[in-house]
Amino acid sequence: MSELPDDTTRELKHAYGESGPWSIGIEEEFQLVDTETLALVPRVEEVLGQASDHERPHIKHELMQSVVEIATPPCNDLGQARAELADLRGRVSRLARESGCRVASAGTHPFSRYELQQITDAERYHQLVDKLRWVAQRELIFGMHVHVGVPDADQAMYVFNHLRTILPELLALSANSPFWQGRDTGLSSSRSTVFASFPRSGIPPRFVDWDEWVSLVRRAMHVGAIDDYTYLWWDVRPHPKFGTVEVRVCDAQTSIDDTLALAAVIQAAAAWLGSRYDDGDRSIPPPRFLIEENKWNAARHGVEGEFIAFEDDTRISTRDALARLFDRVADHATQLGTTAELEHARGMVEQVGAERQRRAYEQHRDLRDVARAVLLAEEADTARS
Repeated sequence: MSELPDDTTRELKHAYGESGPWSIGIEEEFQLVDTETLALVPRVEEVLGQASDHERPHIKHELMQSVVEIATPPCNDLGQARAELADLRGRVSRLARESGCRVASAGTHPFSRYELQQITDAERYHQLVDKLRWVAQRELIFGMHVHVGVPDADQAMYVFNHLRTILPELLALSANSPFWQGRDTGLSSSRSTVFASFPRSGIPPRFVDWDEWVSLVRRAMHVGAIDDYTYLWWDVRPHPKFGTVEVRVCDAQTSIDDTLALAAVIQAAAAWLGSRYDDGDRSIPPPRFLIEENKWNAARHGVEGEFIAFEDDTRISTRDALARLFDRVADHATQLGTTAELEHARGMVEQVGAERQRRAYEQHRDLRDVARAVLLAEEADTARS
C-alpha cells in the first residue's frame, strides 16, 4: 500500500484561476490508415519521428500504434482554438503523408479489427493492458476531449456536477461511430458502448465540493485502485493540473467545423453553469440513473431518439432536448463570441456523422466508402512552415 502523496490534500496542486475564465483546449484522436486499403496501420512512431521539436508536445501517442492524438495549447477563446486546431490537423496530415499513410477521423474505424492492432511501447500502456486485458485490447476507439478553464476549484465541481446532465445531448450530437469490426452495430455511437467496459468510465458520481473529490482521489490512490486522477476515465472529470473541467463524451469528428461547434456548446454550457454558481445556485442535479438512461438513448439513436426532460419528467425528442440546450447557452455563446459555432451546432442536428457514414455505405454497400468518407481533407493541410 502506497503512502499518501503530499499534494493529495486540500492543497492538491491545481491551476484553477490561473488561466482566463472559460479558456479552452481541444484534443482529437485520429486514425492512421493505409493510403490504398484504408485499413488502420501502425505508423505512429514514423509520424512522430518526422515531427519537429515544436510539434511533438502537441502530437502524441495513444494506446494503439494506429492512433495519433493532437492537443491544442490552452487558448483564450475559440478563435485561437480554431487556428491552433487547423494548424495541427494540417501538420499531422503532412506527417502522415511523409510516413506513407493518411489521417481519418470518426469514433471507430468501420472495418479494421482490434485484435490485429499493435500496442504502443510505453510503460503506462503495457501496464494498462496487463491490468485490463481484453477490455484494453479492444479499445480501438477515437474521441475528442474539450477542456474549459474554470476560475475556482469549488466552482469547477459545480460545473462538473451539472455538465453531467447534458452529456447525453453532447453524445447524441457527436455520434459518429455506427460501424464496428466490419458491421453496422445499429448504434449511432458504438464507441461509447465499447468504452463502457472500462472501469471508472461513463457518467461519474456527484460530488458535494472540491474536498469530497480530493478525498476520493486520495483514498483510491492509497488503496492502489489508481495511480493518479487521470485513471478516472469518466465522460467528464476535473483536471486540476490544467485548471479545467474536461468533457470526454464525444465521438471524434471528421469536420473541424463540427469539432469546434461541439467545443463551443461545451464552453458556453460551462460559462452558463459558472454564472449560476456565482448567482448562488446550489441545486442538486438529477440522479445518475436517469442521466445514464438518456446517454444510452443517445448512443443507440443519436439525435433520432427521445430523452427524459428533467425539468418536468416528461419525454421529449432528442432534437428538442438539444434545442433547449442551445437556447440556454445562447447568451453565453454571444458573450464568448461563438454565435456562429452555436448556429453550426444547430445545423448538425439535421444529420449527425453516424447517418452520413451510413449514407456513404449505402451507395455501394462497401465499407471502404465509409473509410474514405471520414478521411481528413487534404486541403486541411494549412501547417505553417
